[in-house]
Amino acid sequence: MIKRISLVRRRDGMSREEFFAHWTGPHAEIVRDLPGVLGLRFGKVQDWMPEAAAWDGVGEVWFASVEAAERAFASEPHAARLAEDRKKFLGEAQSCFVEEHTVVAPPEGR
Repeated sequence: MIKRISLVRRRDGMSREEFFAHWTGPHAEIVRDLPGVLGLRFGKVQDWMPEAAAWDGVGEVWFASVEAAERAFASEPHAARLAEDRKKFLGEAQSCFVEEHTVVAPPEGR
């Protein structure tokens, strides 16, 4: 299993509350519909060091493989819906794929 992690920054002029409401609401519905999604999590950044590099959120979405994720994000109509929706709330984003190696498991439900 693979996880795509996205660091996201809100669009200029948008409050943190407006950004988070859209990201975890309408945008989440689009991501949830991607073929092959195994999990989805949104993290609202509380503090970032150094502050000048601050992101507003960290998104995590799980797939069976990098190839499955790439197919999902490229598939239509999902790709078009994502591109259009990102214009409404997203200022900047960076993503990467990671393979997790857990040393200490987080508490259940986290």
